[in-house]
Amino acid sequence: MSVSKILLAYQNGDFELCLRDLNKLSGSLTQDETMLKAEVLQKLKRYEEAMEIWNVAIANFGDQADFYAERGVCKFHLRFKSSIDDLNKAIELDPENGYRYACRAYVRDKIGDTEGAIEDYTKANELDPGNEITLNNLGLAEEKLGHTKKARDRFRMADELAGIDHITNKYFDKDPPKPEPAPAAPRSVKSELRKMLSSRKEFKLFWNEALKMIGLRK
Repeated sequence: MSVSKILLAYQNGDFELCLRDLNKLSGSLTQDETMLKAEVLQKLKRYEEAMEIWNVAIANFGDQADFYAERGVCKFHLRFKSSIDDLNKAIELDPENGYRYACRAYVRDKIGDTEGAIEDYTKANELDPGNEITLNNLGLAEEKLGHTKKARDRFRMADELAGIDHITNKYFDKDPPKPEPAPAAPRSVKSELRKMLSSRKEFKLFWNEALKMIGLRK
């Protein structure tokens, strides 16, 4: 089986064919073939099988940041708490790679650690300042905590990097329209009576006026 044919199937998005052809390879898979198989399984959302392949990769080819990062992603999809441990290990092995922090930030945000996500997205942005996805996700996390102005600035920068700021700025630069005041509801005799009788003071005023109207009080 030709590896180039397998790669072509992968590039064309035919992951089922790619996996079938990988399974036909004889002997032990190389490191690249092992990684490709794990990635294909992830594309097919077969995360438990993919996690097992990453286990094999770690056992056979040693500690590599990609192995731990991708295994952490699989564990996240399988709702394993240890997914963060793998992402921590990936950062330990590759601390100057912004993608590692962005990946952990995404998982942190999804499990409710929004402050931790902001910290990681900020670090990712420092290491990889030209990444509009990181900036956009940082803005979304800040927005969750009520940091609206910061979030808006992140969105602006992300749009500029993506080349769409000429479209989105017209929305950011305008103040939101003020809602029209609701028309006053017409007063009815029944509603006025209810208002008058709602407290001792209002009742006393109402009673005095009623007595005046029938000539019993001046």
